[in-house]
Amino acid sequence: MGTIIKAVSIAFILIAYPFLSSYLAGLGFANLELLVFAALTLWRGLNSKTMALRFGSFLFAALLLTGAYFTNAYFIWLVPSLAYLWLTVLFGHTLWTPSSLCERLVRLQYPEFIPGIAEYLREVTWAWTLFFAINVPVCALLPALAGQKVWAVYTGVLVYVLMGLLGVGEWFYRHRRFPDLEIPPMLETFTFMARHGHKVFKG
Repeated sequence: MGTIIKAVSIAFILIAYPFLSSYLAGLGFANLELLVFAALTLWRGLNSKTMALRFGSFLFAALLLTGAYFTNAYFIWLVPSLAYLWLTVLFGHTLWTPSSLCERLVRLQYPEFIPGIAEYLREVTWAWTLFFAINVPVCALLPALAGQKVWAVYTGVLVYVLMGLLGVGEWFYRHRRFPDLEIPPMLETFTFMARHGHKVFKG
């Protein structure tokens, strides 16, 4: 139960972040928000077990502190882009390993696969990697090209709608690609991943 509450809390923060950022920046508190996120990032880095994650966290925190020092609100608008860059690397680097990230996640629920599933999950990992990669420049350029309100709506609402459509589309396509495969309901899969998905990143 605690894991699900944690997952829901993180999702709420991610959705609320763009709107909170626009509000605080309008009040002139952009540097305060950057300091808070820098502190959280440093804390995360200190608790990371791998050198790569620790180095990445420290680098991200240094970038946020630089923005806070110069009171540059644009650094706030870059946070989603940096998050999607991290997700691009997280998903993408597993494409050159024996098992893709999506395969590792699915194996938590189904340790044994029928032939063809592992290759299909590598294709799904490619799709998510591409989706996250596209959002890196989109989220970075929107504040300058379309304004903060458009950026907030896209990063706080539309991007998650697109994620949902991608996930639902994949679920329906999976039925067509593997008509004889027993596929659980989406809600059951989401609940399982919310509880156990973190196990993929241990070690």
